Amino acid sequence: MGTLRSVLICQKCGCKRTQTESFSNVSLPLAKEFPTANKEARSSTRRGKISVQSVLNHFTRPEILADPVYCPSCNSKTKTMKQHTFSKLPEVLCLHLKRFDAAANKKITDFVAFPAYDLDMGMHLPHWRERGIEAKDKSNRECSAESPKVLYNLFGTVNHKGTLHQGHYVANVKCGNRWYSCNDAFVTTVGKGNGEKEVLTSEGAYILFYIKK
Repeated sequence: MGTLRSVLICQKCGCKRTQTESFSNVSLPLAKEFPTANKEARSSTRRGKISVQSVLNHFTRPEILADPVYCPSCNSKTKTMKQHTFSKLPEVLCLHLKRFDAAANKKITDFVAFPAYDLDMGMHLPHWRERGIEAKDKSNRECSAESPKVLYNLFGTVNHKGTLHQGHYVANVKCGNRWYSCNDAFVTTVGKGNGEKEVLTSEGAYILFYIKK
């Protein structure tokens, strides 16, 4: 199990409130679900190129909430910034890509690139990701230290083929240095070589399983 940290910061007085919750998997909205996504994310989405790293960056970046939130310090509803970070990273990291958009009644079919090795989650820890987001931080201190490397390697995927209303799930699992496809009762080797290339370029990646190095 891992732990997510949620931070609310009043943009009027700088009051900061935090809350944590345990998670077994993290649901990551794809960039096109965010109308306020940054220029880079929008551009990547238009080209049909999204990466797990960019989706994680979007998930942990601070955002201004659309509606005011009650601030106990101001004793009123104020403009508020919110941010998620990972305060504790699990041994096994399960990333769920939110491909099903019920509001728009469609499945997001964009290809999402993801690494087989060295997915770095260190930059999403609170000390590095939250630095400098406080509204009233007047110190403007810069820290040259880089975030620690917390690396993960891919060992499994679940892919969805089909539409929002019907489809089929297929799992890919790495055993030793070889990838295997699990399709209902049938287990076969994946592609040529060890099958890694086919797994990384396969259609409809939906859930990704990583293990800490």
